[in-house]
Amino acid sequence: MLVFEKLRARTAFEKQHLPQLKTLEDHRLVHEVGYHQSQGRPLTLKQLFLLDTGSIATVQRRLRRLKQLGVIQQRRSATDRRAVELTLSPKYQRLFARYGQLLAGQHENGSCHLCSPYDSDAAREHLVGAFLGEGLRRGEHCILVAPAAMQGPLLAALGERRRQVVVSRGERSAEAQLAFFREQFTQGRLAGKAVRAAGDVGWTADCGLPFDEVMDLEARLDPLARQFRARVLCLYDARRFPGPALVRALKQHRDSTRLPLLLA
Repeated sequence: MLVFEKLRARTAFEKQHLPQLKTLEDHRLVHEVGYHQSQGRPLTLKQLFLLDTGSIATVQRRLRRLKQLGVIQQRRSATDRRAVELTLSPKYQRLFARYGQLLAGQHENGSCHLCSPYDSDAAREHLVGAFLGEGLRRGEHCILVAPAAMQGPLLAALGERRRQVVVSRGERSAEAQLAFFREQFTQGRLAGKAVRAAGDVGWTADCGLPFDEVMDLEARLDPLARQFRARVLCLYDARRFPGPALVRALKQHRDSTRLPLLLA
């Protein structure tokens, strides 16, 4: 059921990005502070104690911990210097903005077609390890497309489950690559599994595929991914593709505008 898929996604996000929130009181404190801040009326310390978020001693202890961890900040009110206002730190404002995108929901059939630039080999390995690693843990049909020289480090990032990944160095044409994806997506679905694919677009440069054809491939891959309810992550090396090409690639992946951007 889709509801459990969304709940798993929320749990995974909180585990990775919000491990500081360990108790129900932590969550409620942050939610109240963030809500009032988003309304343009920062919560004051006095107001916080009047809310039903726990005893004063518990609230003080949890608030002190969250301030030490840099989750919550406090400052004197600009309009009333006697009042202390509570806000989320800029870092956690950005995290909750990403969380909000996730809670907005995935595509109705569970598919997504994402783009992520990277600027180092380590970043590429981290992205593939996180994306395909999640799929392997879920028992999904996982596919990796990357130049032969990259495959060893990328598979190593997946640990013992790497043998379960279907690996390709990329086909010699966009048409052949689409046929490969269609075959693999079909095999995964026939096996009763969800489908997940990560591809480093560097293979297209290795085989001399013009960038316009790469963008055409991305445009044709999008409906194919949605047809098979596949999750696809396309990786672009910022050291290899110029800025305008990266911007064009990001615009070609519509899900990258509504889901948290994957960066390492």
